[in-house]
Amino acid sequence: MPRHSGEADLVVAGRVLKPYGVLGWVKVEVLSSNPRRFAAGNSFTLEGGEGRRLVLQEARQATGALLVKFRDVETREDAKGLAGKHLLITPQQMGEPPEGSYWEHDLLGLRVFTPEGRCLGEVVEVMETGANDVLVVRGEREYLIPMTGEVVVGIYLEEGKIAINPLPGLLD
Repeated sequence: MPRHSGEADLVVAGRVLKPYGVLGWVKVEVLSSNPRRFAAGNSFTLEGGEGRRLVLQEARQATGALLVKFRDVETREDAKGLAGKHLLITPQQMGEPPEGSYWEHDLLGLRVFTPEGRCLGEVVEVMETGANDVLVVRGEREYLIPMTGEVVVGIYLEEGKIAINPLPGLLD
């Protein structure tokens, strides 16, 4: 789940696409891997809304999106004001990641080291490629490090580092 650069320490959970109907419903693109994130009663901070909180009243699946009704969003005009904005949550609202995995925002900023102790730089992005995620690491130059068990041998959040065992040619 990506970090949001506009509001400090908030994570993007979804994006409002457009109004749906005339009673304040909106279509939302879900950007959270937590299936319970869009349950009734959960709240979000609206991007650019000066701290405005939206409380989810009801949600239901639709083709390619989620139909969402927020409390106090009663008309199509109210819903139009949300279109294009991100729905943000705090890292604490995300809960714990699934066993053996990490939230993307936890990896950003970690330093990446080779077995010889050489620091390649810091993780600046986690790209989803389909087969596996790829760490974008920037230091003296940019490296693309596949997030596979063969390459990433240890993630140490407390120490702020990732240990890798680069495959031949990976760092060339």
